[in-house]
Amino acid sequence: MDEAFDIDLDGSQYANKQASLKLTAEDPPSGNITLPIDFENNPLCLPCKNNSGLHDYLGVVNVDLTPEDDLIKGVLPGEKSTKTVESTNITEATPVFKSSRTFLRFPGCHQTGLVFESGSKHFDRHNRFHKERPLRVTSIRDYLLKSKVSDGNDKTVVESNRKSPEELFLDNDDYLRVHLPGYMQRLDRISKCTCNDRLDVEGEQFKSIYFTNDSVREAKTAASSLCRLVTDVVSGILDNGFAVIRPPGHHAEPGLAGGYCVINNVAVAAAYAREKLGVKKVLIVDWDVHHGNGTQKCFIDDPSVMYFSVHRYHGGNFFPFLDHGGPNCVGNNEGKGYNMNVGWNDKKMGDDEYLVVWEKLLMPVANEFEPDLVLVSAGFDAARGDMGECDVTPECFARLTRRLKTLANGKVVCALEGGYVRSVLCKCVESVLSALLDSESEVKCEKELQTFYKNLGDMEMLDCIDPSASKSIVETIKAHSPYWKCLHSP
Repeated sequence: MDEAFDIDLDGSQYANKQASLKLTAEDPPSGNITLPIDFENNPLCLPCKNNSGLHDYLGVVNVDLTPEDDLIKGVLPGEKSTKTVESTNITEATPVFKSSRTFLRFPGCHQTGLVFESGSKHFDRHNRFHKERPLRVTSIRDYLLKSKVSDGNDKTVVESNRKSPEELFLDNDDYLRVHLPGYMQRLDRISKCTCNDRLDVEGEQFKSIYFTNDSVREAKTAASSLCRLVTDVVSGILDNGFAVIRPPGHHAEPGLAGGYCVINNVAVAAAYAREKLGVKKVLIVDWDVHHGNGTQKCFIDDPSVMYFSVHRYHGGNFFPFLDHGGPNCVGNNEGKGYNMNVGWNDKKMGDDEYLVVWEKLLMPVANEFEPDLVLVSAGFDAARGDMGECDVTPECFARLTRRLKTLANGKVVCALEGGYVRSVLCKCVESVLSALLDSESEVKCEKELQTFYKNLGDMEMLDCIDPSASKSIVETIKAHSPYWKCLHSP
């Protein structure tokens, strides 16, 4: 069955022209492409439908490839150059990441990058059924392949296969922007260790950590995958993205592993975007049920990165059992006002409480902050039925995502953190991914807000939620009111 799509030739000298693509949904994919474009100056990023129903992000078609497989054949007419390019298996082509690239955009949905890194060689050797294990990621992938978001008739997922045989995307300096040199040297020694007993001793030096001698490489692969996805979103190749990766990262401090986290993926990506991609301001939103103590510590002095976390706190008596996850930790020095914590002091916080946090606190401040990029530490252990004993539904996570898409011109990239009940986790990821894909999310968001305020009527929204949650929100507003005009009392 053939499927025809329009192509938006953004960034090319033919940007005002349209072309069409017809792909045959076979395995391997085949088809002819007719494009008025200069391939030598504008390599084509080509999503092709495969038999899984997803669209694989295959890299770029390069004119100097040797034709070996009859996979893709392009006819390229132009005033100065008309040529036929035959590529080899472009899944093996080297991607070129530039700020100006031609890419395919399918009508009716956003171009959403989807990365899977299961970290298959990072696991607890003493407990193969540990809740944080590779099955978390592979279960999500299997679920999405069967779900409605992989239906090529109305949704397009660009799946990124980011592993390279030898070299990873990041170099050591990219980690040293957020992690201490001594810590990275320690991780390097762990990666070279072949003694399991010694690896166990190393893991015992941290809180809730296990190591294999491949753990560090798997952690670097996760961070690398996220940074490449962020690169594509910032450059405009993709609209947004979701990195389904492990090990998670938000508990990893500059000099400490902890909470199943070895390298702080989101912190590395935020610093990378600032340093390498020219992003001026980054908003990190952490909705994991646990406070991201590591991310907070990485940017506690930095006014260019705003960290916002909503989590269970209980006065510091909930993991990670630290007192600086409360409302009064607002940042240090120039970073004062850019670290914002809403700490729940009770269980069972659900959709209403999270929606009120967004409307009463996060969105007003975020709009005043005006980020250029939004990164989400997307843990789902606050979901109904997961282990965090909160009550957030998959649809609520989608609504929160739609609100975030109104920021930074929609440049939102999510990275998996927690979430351990796989049946719950899969549904939550699917819901967020659907929100990222939906090009009509802004319209839906506006309707949801209208309904939200209509249901409130004349009532104050803080009076409509759990009193303990209301108190937590008020405490955070009070702590941050000196720094944000939108929080000033009328």
